[in-house]
Amino acid sequence: MVEAEEYLRNAETKNCLKSITKVAVQFEELKDYETASYFYKKCLDVSVEAGLVEGEARAFTGLGICEEEVFNIFNSKGNLETAREKATDANNPKLEKEISVHLVRVYQKIAL
Repeated sequence: MVEAEEYLRNAETKNCLKSITKVAVQFEELKDYETASYFYKKCLDVSVEAGLVEGEARAFTGLGICEEEVFNIFNSKGNLETAREKATDANNPKLEKEISVHLVRVYQKIAL
């Protein structure tokens, strides 16, 4: 996290986001979704402040996946729908497709 703060101080926003995301993913792998969500929220805050719509999409995706893992399906759906909208706004079809895969899975869970 120290590395991310240093990147942020040096206005290296993309490297900051990569660093924070790396930490979030590590907590996801440990199945500590609450802590992972905390770091995805930090990614979202940095992205909003820097005006990086793609970063917002990726942060909302991480938040959506974490919510899904703790069975907050409707929160997951909301985050993933927002992520897809942000990916569309960022004109990133590859990311949009990736998010849609997660979203379809959540819709299927809701349908059951």
